[in-house]
Amino acid sequence: MNDESLISYFSNEDFVLKTQHQIHKDFAKFNLEFPESFVFEVWTKEQIEEAIQERLKEIIKFGETRLLQLLYTIDIPENQFLNLVTAPDFLVSISQAILKREAMKVYFRSKF
Repeated sequence: MNDESLISYFSNEDFVLKTQHQIHKDFAKFNLEFPESFVFEVWTKEQIEEAIQERLKEIIKFGETRLLQLLYTIDIPENQFLNLVTAPDFLVSISQAILKREAMKVYFRSKF
């Protein structure tokens, strides 16, 4: 799934809600909660990325190990993380990677 197809799937409200549920589920394992509306209302791609960035800021306070555990749970490859960690816009880049991976999980679940 490339970025263009991801954007096209985000025109489907059901897909977006399922993706938000997946994000909520994975982050909840680390006691990182989203607003209640996150699981009931369709958010824009930008709103979701901003919400992920806020949760990432929270988990970073607990150290790199917790962040790596979260990324492992979400299934962000280590080499991708290492490429993004030195980026000047790290939080933006990693939140986009998380959203893309979570959306891929939803996509694959619906296809297989």
